[in-house]
This record gives sequence, structure tokens and C-alpha cells, in this order.
Amino acid sequence: MKDHRRLEIRARFSDKFSIADSTRRRRIVVVAVALVSVAALQFCRQPFAFAGPLGREAQIVIDRLLAPPSISAQPGFSAKLLVAPGELYDPLFMAPRGDKVWMNDDGKEIGSHGSRILEFTMDGKFSVLVDADKLLPTTGLDVAPPDFGSYGGQIFTIAQPAVQMPGALANHVIQRVDPKTRTVTTFCTLPAFGKVEGGIAGLGVAARFGPAGSPYHGVFYAITALNDVIYQVLPDGTCKPFADFSQLGSPAGLTFTNDNSSMLVTVSPGEVTSDASEGKGMVVRVAPDGKIDPKPIATGLTRPFGLDVAPSGFGGFRDQIFVTDAGDIQIPVPGTQALKHDGKIYRITQAGELKLVASGFVNPAGARFIGNHLWITDINGDFIAGKRELPDGFLVQIDAK
Repeated sequence: MKDHRRLEIRARFSDKFSIADSTRRRRIVVVAVALVSVAALQFCRQPFAFAGPLGREAQIVIDRLLAPPSISAQPGFSAKLLVAPGELYDPLFMAPRGDKVWMNDDGKEIGSHGSRILEFTMDGKFSVLVDADKLLPTTGLDVAPPDFGSYGGQIFTIAQPAVQMPGALANHVIQRVDPKTRTVTTFCTLPAFGKVEGGIAGLGVAARFGPAGSPYHGVFYAITALNDVIYQVLPDGTCKPFADFSQLGSPAGLTFTNDNSSMLVTVSPGEVTSDASEGKGMVVRVAPDGKIDPKPIATGLTRPFGLDVAPSGFGGFRDQIFVTDAGDIQIPVPGTQALKHDGKIYRITQAGELKLVASGFVNPAGARFIGNHLWITDINGDFIAGKRELPDGFLVQIDAK
């Protein structure tokens, strides 16, 4: 009997403690779930709230690669950093839109897509107009005039057909972007042409619509530096060669004179991402029929890219050409080291002389007058060919005093 009683009491106490343990466990689970929910909410609000500080060496590398540049302007000019490294990948070419500026930022690869189109205000603040999950890797862009078929106001771009270097070395495509719906459509594929690099229309660079009222009007011009060709794109979908630069080198940037009578193009000897011969780069004139003037407007550049012509409100420099020169572009990019700050901005006088405007850039690319301000984009470490997939690009404004 005593043994049976002990077993019964033990069983009751066991049940009691089992119920208590179960209740305690439920309370613990409820509290744990609550804590996890609070933590998750906090993480969503501050994604890096729980991340530990970077190691000393990691911070040194990041500080080195994203260090802001020190731009030196020549007498008569001033330079201001509008966007420091840390926000832009490979900012390239620009299209003024009233009191806004649209710019393509070639980077931020997402799966089979890459590049963004950004909208800037005049103080350098920007928002994303079209994100990198919609665009193919894009270099040049411009906005179609009202009479370009049914596409007035839409963005036309030259882009790689795929990401990374296989796409860079393939026939490029022309994309059409509706800024209202953010939809992206392939307008055409550029046909192979010429004998350089098998005629492949790769390594896309700048692109512009011809100015209204000029002999270039109604055409979208797009440069492929791999085969040294400028293509022309028409509203009916025709995409064909316009000018062959194979006797001179790789074209990169294009603009038009203020009177809209001539197209101006920068040219470098050899392929655009290869080592350049100092002093062999030039600016040439291209007629509306695609013929290249054999006499350069200016020579003595190393790796010229973007260019634009000064308006009347830019000091006493009206009609002078301002051009970026990347110097040694350094491809592939050194992994953890800062690049050379050998990039410069020049102006070309009416006599064809090069005059230094500003120095301290790394790889300056686009040049565009935004009102009476000159905006210069700098890709810093190249994203695709250079394989530095960091937001290390920056934007500088130059003013005439």
C-alpha cells in the first residue's frame, strides 16, 4: 500500500510539474516570438543596426577606394563636387530636361540587367527614374524630339545585349524607354560593319539626337568603339552605319557646334579601353553625310571622351569646346588600390590650342553644359571592363568666374 501511495503522489507531482513546465515553455515561446518580431522590425528600419564595425583593414580599403577627389581648377574657373563617391557607379552621359537632368549610371548589375537612369536636380540631388532591374547595361542616351515618329519624349539608349564583358563585345542594341510607364523595349540591334574586330558593333559609348533645325535632325546617333563606327537610327526602325573611323581610331564622345552646322567627335588611337598613346587623341568634325574632316580641330589629347560647346553665358568662352581626357584608364582596375588621378578637362580655343581647365579627375567621361554650368561625370574604377563593381563614380560642376 505504501509503495502504491508513493507512486500515486509521485505521479501527481509529476503531472503538476509537467503542466507547470509546459506553461513556462509556452510563456518562453511567446516572449521569444515577441522579441524576434521586435528585432525584425528594428532590422527593417535600420538594416545595419546589428552589424558589427568593419575591421580596420576593411575600413582602410573602403576609405581608399571611395575617397573624394581633390579637383584643382585653373584661374578663371571654379570646381565643386556635386556628388561624392559612394552613390554612383559609372555615371556617363547626360540629357538636360528643363530644370532637371537625366543621366545614365552604368552599373549596379541585377541578374541579366544593369545600369540606371537617374534624374538630377540642379543642386546634384537625384532620384532613380529607371532602375537597374529593367535596363540592359547602358552607355549613351538622349531624349527623342517630338517628331521622331511616335516616340517623342521617350529615352533612346545604346546598350549591351547582355551583362559583363561578353555583352560588351557583342553587337549592341538600341533601347527605347517610356519614362511614364518605365517600360523598356529593344528598338533594333546594330548590324556588324567594317573590318576592325570583325566589324562587331561592341563597346558602346555616347549617343545623341541631332539638333532641331539642323541637317542632323531626326536621327539618333550612337557610337560603338570596338569597330570604330557611328551608327544612325531612324524612327522607322532602320539602324545603319553613318561614319567609319577605322582610319583614325576609336570614337567615344559626340556633340554639335552651337550653330548646329557640324558634329564634333572625340577619337583615340587603338581600342577605347586599351592603353592610349599620350598626345595622339583628337577632336574631329563630321559632316551631315558622314564624311570625316581629315584635318582635326585639335590634337594632343590622350584618351578623350565626352565633349560639349560652351554657351554664351559661360564667361568669355562661348563656342569653345570643353573636353574630358581620362589619361590612363587603367583596365583592369587594381583591386584594392586607388587609381591614378591623371584625368583632366581641357578647352579648345578657336585657334585649336588645348588649354587646361581642371585636373585631379580619375576617369572623366561625360561633359555637358547644364545651363551656364559644365557638369563632368567621372566613372573612377570602370564597372564592366575594369571589374570594379563599386559605387565609386562622382559628379563635378565647373563654373567660369
